[in-house]
Amino acid sequence: MDTWTADIWNNNEEECKRILNEPGNWEKVPLLFDDKIALGTFVRFKGMIQDILNAEYYRSNFKIINSENDEFTWRQEKYHSRTKNLKPGEEVVFGGRFLSRLIVACIPIPGLNEWAKDVTNTNQNAEAQLEENKNKRIRLDPASQKCSKEIFIFVYPEDINTNELKLNQIVEVVGFLDRRTIQEDNLIAKETQGIHAVQLKQLKNLIPYNEEMYKSIWNDAPNIHAELKFVLTQASLGDSLVAEYLLYYLVSTIYNRQNNFARGKFSLNIRGIPHGIGQSYTKHLYSLISYLVVKSEYLPIQIHTMNNMDMIPRKSYTSNRMETGFLQLSDRTHLVVDETDLQPGNFNSKGMLNLEALTNIISNQQMKYDIANFGIQCETQIPTLTLSIGISLLPCDIDIVLKPDPSFSDVDQTMKSLHDYLKSQLPLLDKLRKYIAIISTFPFTCNQVIVRAMIVAYHLEMVIVDQNIFSDGDFHNFLMISRLITLCSGKNEFDIAVFERAKSLENQRKLRNQ
Repeated sequence: MDTWTADIWNNNEEECKRILNEPGNWEKVPLLFDDKIALGTFVRFKGMIQDILNAEYYRSNFKIINSENDEFTWRQEKYHSRTKNLKPGEEVVFGGRFLSRLIVACIPIPGLNEWAKDVTNTNQNAEAQLEENKNKRIRLDPASQKCSKEIFIFVYPEDINTNELKLNQIVEVVGFLDRRTIQEDNLIAKETQGIHAVQLKQLKNLIPYNEEMYKSIWNDAPNIHAELKFVLTQASLGDSLVAEYLLYYLVSTIYNRQNNFARGKFSLNIRGIPHGIGQSYTKHLYSLISYLVVKSEYLPIQIHTMNNMDMIPRKSYTSNRMETGFLQLSDRTHLVVDETDLQPGNFNSKGMLNLEALTNIISNQQMKYDIANFGIQCETQIPTLTLSIGISLLPCDIDIVLKPDPSFSDVDQTMKSLHDYLKSQLPLLDKLRKYIAIISTFPFTCNQVIVRAMIVAYHLEMVIVDQNIFSDGDFHNFLMISRLITLCSGKNEFDIAVFERAKSLENQRKLRNQ
């Protein structure tokens, strides 16, 4: 495969496909990392679809004519976007049928944590990974928000079903490296890398799983749940109730959408963070989260950042390309919003739009993209955790007050001890990561009649106790928590014990919040 060229593939397509799809061969294709790889090289790229551009037309073949001796050779233009290495006296004549290929703009996966990257998985030890996550750069200024590694993927409809491609999707492609000149908003042309894709995979899970591993996680779910709760209780400064809800936030996933409502969405607000620890604690907590989940982003909310950040993706008139906003993220990127350093002030018009975008993601799991001055709603799946001292300015599905144990007064020491524990338990850490990634995707069943009867009884009980109406939001939250309790315990069927556990957790949370 190292010597494959576009011409070799065109002339031996079936044999090349057979070799590529043999077990283990896909992973042997070199990953594209920098600009030093030679054009025409057979490479692999993994990234997020940032924009889907218009299709372009090309000729099925072209002829290279040597004007000195009138000799010529025919070549297929498929998997080529330009001719290169022409010798003196050679010229190109295009011919054949007009065909089309779709252009897809991809960027490296936003928020992908260091431990989950192919390169660093083998080159970094656990301590270095945790430290790098702790110091991960926060993209606050417009320059740092733009990815410098935009890649154009040329997709051929006869090879790949283009109808299945969508914004923010994670894909992995193999194909032949090329370059393409593009125009920026300042009308300056620049060259960027491109790949003529011969095959493309949609990646729902960035960590490879197999059936044996799935069974192992499921069978050991009660023990892994207990270990994860221990870790999160330490991270919650001894507060086991907050740790329970934090665990469910980490594993949650949207499992159904109906009438513009995302079932399974779980936005959590942990409030009551003591003034004295503020961002020192929230940064430590984010560092831990980024060490456990595949993708995450940290967003400290301040007036000046909200008023200046480009959070919303917009389509540029000049370049006809999508300009990535901070919130253009792939599914299950955990967003941690830190309000602990929010000072009094006023949002300008841009700040209000950013606030509205955050609110829309949290409430509806949708975001309005700015395309040609029209807002186009796109579905998202971005679990959001908000950390605040008082009541958050953002909505949430569930909020809970943090009650630190007095014995956890030294935040730095607590987090260091947790750091050391995870470093010493790498097999356990691997299980925790896989458990978080997949446990909520297992099948779940419940008897709707029994569940409704239980919840109606609980609703009447709540009305009698505090006269509050049991809203649709409360109903969704109760079902969501019940589902997560069931799956996290290695079960897939709702029962009375699960109902009682969910009721106990919710009663404790509401009593504490009062």
